[in-house]
Amino acid sequence: MTLLCIATLVLTALALLVWARREHRNTGLPQGAVVYSDTGMRHTVARPLYDPDLNLVGKPDYIVVNDDGYIPVEVKSGHTPSQPYEGHIFQLAAYGLLVRRVLGQPAPYGYIRYPERTFRIEFTPELERRLLGVLALMRQAATLREVPRTHEQRARCRACGYRHLCDQRLE
Repeated sequence: MTLLCIATLVLTALALLVWARREHRNTGLPQGAVVYSDTGMRHTVARPLYDPDLNLVGKPDYIVVNDDGYIPVEVKSGHTPSQPYEGHIFQLAAYGLLVRRVLGQPAPYGYIRYPERTFRIEFTPELERRLLGVLALMRQAATLREVPRTHEQRARCRACGYRHLCDQRLE
């Protein structure tokens, strides 16, 4: 009887381990310990990362620590593109920069998780240079009284929170 109980417990533990590994793979998170989460699944709200020198603030969905360093992960809902959107890449790169500058930890790459695919984005010096250029353009645009629309995407305009004020909206 005792041997049967032990065997049942061992089989249950193995089944739970297999299930947990499968569920972890489905999240799109890399292997490692989750040290930061802003997904609303926890009771405490993650504190934003803020760099006063860049005047940049951000809250990645996750930061996972593994042997490579601190890995930011951004989870997106909706359509899964064949390649990650450029804006999403810059958002993730900003999180990588914040991890390095605010937490003082290496962030060599990050992940963008769409519903059907996860993309690994390397944080290269070229990507950082482009990100800093985009941030400079954003700061410059913030000083303008009028900022011209920079796209031809009707769905983007329909979802915009400033649509009711915009005289450049796409009908």
